[in-house]
Amino acid sequence: MVKTYAIVTGVVRYKNRFLLLKRAPDSYTYPSRWSFCSGYIKEFEAAEDSVLREIKEETGLKVRIAKAATPFYFTHLGKRWVVLGFLCTASSDKVTLCHENVAYRWVSKKEIKNYPLVPKLGKNLKMLGLL
Repeated sequence: MVKTYAIVTGVVRYKNRFLLLKRAPDSYTYPSRWSFCSGYIKEFEAAEDSVLREIKEETGLKVRIAKAATPFYFTHLGKRWVVLGFLCTASSDKVTLCHENVAYRWVSKKEIKNYPLVPKLGKNLKMLGLL
């Protein structure tokens, strides 16, 4: 039986730029790839609270949720993942990284494709109506 895990992804926007984070080289999934803020939903935690928590933990940014995407599913590493995506707006571009990521960039939508991305990143953008 394939186990299913629920995660949130926060697409953080500041003005007309989007925040990409470079995962640490020792990351369990997709080491050294670029992604949006993401993480597991804790037991009894609302997805909305989870994405705000993950963004704060990973970047130090305080954001507000602007839009929620329709969830989507995919399989990786023998597990099924349910992804709940959110478009979030930051009031600042001053990022403080945690240990999970080693770099960040504020990029335009067109520039996102120039980075070695975590698979399904474009799906998050599409589900949020950004592509």
